[in-house]
Amino acid sequence: MTASVFVSSTFADLERHRLLVREAIARLEYSSKAMEFFGALPEMPKEECLRLVRSANVYVGIFGMRYGFIDTESGKSLTQLEYEEAQAIRLPSLIYLIDEDSHPVLPKHVETGVTAQKLSDLKVNLKKSHVVNFFSSPEDLSAKVTQDVVRLLGTLAKAPTAQVMSQLAANAVRRHPLTAARFAFLRDKVKHVFEHDVPDSILREALELILSGDNMAASFVLSRGTPMPLDDAVDGLMGIEKLLFEILQHGRLG
Repeated sequence: MTASVFVSSTFADLERHRLLVREAIARLEYSSKAMEFFGALPEMPKEECLRLVRSANVYVGIFGMRYGFIDTESGKSLTQLEYEEAQAIRLPSLIYLIDEDSHPVLPKHVETGVTAQKLSDLKVNLKKSHVVNFFSSPEDLSAKVTQDVVRLLGTLAKAPTAQVMSQLAANAVRRHPLTAARFAFLRDKVKHVFEHDVPDSILREALELILSGDNMAASFVLSRGTPMPLDDAVDGLMGIEKLLFEILQHGRLG
């Protein structure tokens, strides 16, 4: 499949990180088919930045200790606007946050004041909305991006390109919310399906994605949030689908 990866980050503080990620993507088996767009430069018009996001197949967001160049109209950084655009069009997303306890950072690259609070709020939202990965060095980030991009593009390649793109474009189906009682009921029904232990937060997200019709995202959440291989996640989801069909057929989910 022809795939383009949009990599979004701030610049001055993550220069080496961006270089290694760019080199990593170029080394992938997909390199001849993948174009890598790096996020907005301050002098680049906002509309052009968002157009590049919309033209991509995968969004990679890398967040350090800088909030980034502020768009005067929205009061948000271009990096945050790129992220929000990717989510608005339901672009498959990989999110990486700097490990603040172990990653060395120059004082000049640490936000203070209002922008520090905006960055903190953004990171809280990222942790709530995604299975995030933390990086402790440029090399650590590069290795994790390499692994995750290969897995994600491999998952997308399991379906015909036209079907994948139509699903991504039409995926207004957000996660189907489960009440605590319904999740507890389903968890007891499906917990035997996987050989690996699946944390409740990961299982809940996967179940909500399955119920919304997004099995690709569900399998990726499981394989990224647990030690299980992607193929095991796909096989397990097939078993869960069968169980869900039986439950819904008998009206036991309510």
